[in-house]
Amino acid sequence: MTSWTKELDEAAVLATRTGYWHVVLFYLLCGLASLPTSFLIFSQVFTNATPEHWCAPPPELQVLSLPDQLLRSLTVPGEHGSYESCRAYTLDPRALYAVLNDYVDESTEIIRDDGALRTVQTRRLVPAKGEAARREQVARVKDAVLALRSKEPGPCTNGWMFNTEHYKNTLVTEFSLVCDKEWLPRTSNTLFWVGSIFGNLFFGWMSDRYGRRPTILVMIFLEVPLAIAASFSTTYWGYMILRVAGGLFFPALYQQPFILALELMPPAKRTSAGIVVGMMFATGMCLLALLAYAVRDWFHLSLLTSLPFILLYGFFWITPESPRWLVSRGRVAEAEKVLITIARRNSIILPRGFLLEIHRKIKDQEDLEATILSNANGHVPGFPLLTTKEEIIDRRISNMLTFKPEPKPAEENIPKPDSLERIIALEVAEIVNKRSKLKRNTDATDLTVEDTYEEECPFNVDAQKTTQIAYRQSPVTIRKKSVQLINRMFQESPEKAEDKIIDEQNSEGDCKASPLDIFRYPNIRKKFFIVTFNWVSLGVVYNSLSYNTPNLGVDDYLAFFIGGAVELPSYFLAWRCMERFGRRWVLCIFSCVGGFACLCCLFVPEGLPWVTVALAMLGRLCIGASFAVFYVQIGELLPTVLRAQAMGAASFIAGLGLLACPYIVHLAVYSRALPLMILGVLGVMSGITSLFLPETLREPLPQTLGDGELFGRHFKIFSCVEPQTK
Repeated sequence: MTSWTKELDEAAVLATRTGYWHVVLFYLLCGLASLPTSFLIFSQVFTNATPEHWCAPPPELQVLSLPDQLLRSLTVPGEHGSYESCRAYTLDPRALYAVLNDYVDESTEIIRDDGALRTVQTRRLVPAKGEAARREQVARVKDAVLALRSKEPGPCTNGWMFNTEHYKNTLVTEFSLVCDKEWLPRTSNTLFWVGSIFGNLFFGWMSDRYGRRPTILVMIFLEVPLAIAASFSTTYWGYMILRVAGGLFFPALYQQPFILALELMPPAKRTSAGIVVGMMFATGMCLLALLAYAVRDWFHLSLLTSLPFILLYGFFWITPESPRWLVSRGRVAEAEKVLITIARRNSIILPRGFLLEIHRKIKDQEDLEATILSNANGHVPGFPLLTTKEEIIDRRISNMLTFKPEPKPAEENIPKPDSLERIIALEVAEIVNKRSKLKRNTDATDLTVEDTYEEECPFNVDAQKTTQIAYRQSPVTIRKKSVQLINRMFQESPEKAEDKIIDEQNSEGDCKASPLDIFRYPNIRKKFFIVTFNWVSLGVVYNSLSYNTPNLGVDDYLAFFIGGAVELPSYFLAWRCMERFGRRWVLCIFSCVGGFACLCCLFVPEGLPWVTVALAMLGRLCIGASFAVFYVQIGELLPTVLRAQAMGAASFIAGLGLLACPYIVHLAVYSRALPLMILGVLGVMSGITSLFLPETLREPLPQTLGDGELFGRHFKIFSCVEPQTK
């Protein structure tokens, strides 16, 4: 079975060697993966912000227009300038009117009640006129309240007052989500991740089953209206429902364009895919902080972060399908058309059939290498169909383990290098002649007999060293008969018929993978578990550091902007380090340094908030770089036929871990450094486990399950990347 890895890499290089269309497409896909998602996930930091609040004073005192600070000190318990948020003293209005009878205004109002008119007598306190009278009134009110208020405070009965210095209006202030309702915003954040958990599984399966393009378009056409509708919610529960629905699309909307960009780019540009996505994501966070600072109203901020993305509907006309996915489904002709279209927009002319020509060239080269290896291993020359290089290596290992070494032949019987090379060359020439003769005979007589072979797909580890290859000569198969019948019934166009012939002759029955295949192959399973743990750890650390911004003791907007800004150099630094030192050690070092920076916050006094901010931002920088490296690594570790499903499954499990983020951040109520301690431990653990994954730098992208199982089976934990030679 052919994996088409080398063919697609070479074809991508040919289609993008000049021009700018692939660059534009690349940045459009990266922007799609980063900007809407950064707004979608982190807008809650500002829309659900809880400003400083306290119990509102009795309405009898509110009409006097006294200073807020005076009313707060009279009605809310507190000391040393720190006041409680959910408790207040109670007052008896009748006793208050009796003491302040000089300022009581009695009036009679006629109101209509159920069609009948009745008289109501009202009393209220009125402000005094004149400066001196006003000072006297304030002093009398102060003495009266201190004398008449209850000895013990109770729950708020008159609503709440909110500090509008930083936030004019948020969902918390609009729906009074404080005190006994303070759990609602935290639950809303948690439910958002619950939605993302199930969206990961569904869209990962959809992407591998129906393609990258339709999955991306479905997400765009559903996510944008849901985000806009959330701005017009009249109740907080309605807002939560729409947020959960929007959460279904968030992780997949981040992953699927990244996967497509990764699969479209040539090998040399693959590293930049994850880096550019990360840099744009950080840019989106900085832009979000600026918008929130300028608007300071949750409704307008929600509209500003959702309405402009109606422009994403234009992706319907520019998003291609992944050639790698098409080949993995046996649709070779369509994959070639996608590459030809990209090349044409780059002003490159690629002829029809160029992908098959590359395939034949690489296949002949592999056959030649396999022939040389098989001759060196004692293979009988002249056999027309040869095994692959991996099978011969495994067979040689099996022979070494099973059989005793033969006695070393006499030195005079060993052929000279010239004679050995000549024998191998003659045998290869004989095989090539036989094949070409067989092909000419088949073309001349228009035979439908074909030499095929079936191979266990792909490589069960228990049978690695005894791979079975069954050769057969079959007449016209049932499948071909049915295809011919359907072609006659529907009168397909010659072009479609030709495409199907190309697909049948060259796809070679590539396997269709399912999520269960992750657990059937030991090497893929091991990599999947490690990747999943790293995803959980890095995801919890990254998102918790972002949500923890209001707990750092400085201005929320400034801290959030700095957090996004420090990520920009982190991605560039990760990019350069990845290209030079590979993925494993770079991920390990960045994760460990970020974890230790968070742990150091334990030793910073509460009175030095900017030291805590500096350490938290260092952790943010390193974890952002770790996430950039991790996203590139996971895309290069997993095979194409399983890439989206495996990433969806790993992201599903990571989503379960992200449910803890709001509660980890809430621990700052007890100690500002407590959330950072937990995040530091997770960061260090993630860095250590990353060393158990194989290096992917300058390695071909796995295409089939066989490629994924063979990749990284034998590597040393403390190995390093060798310098690249020109």
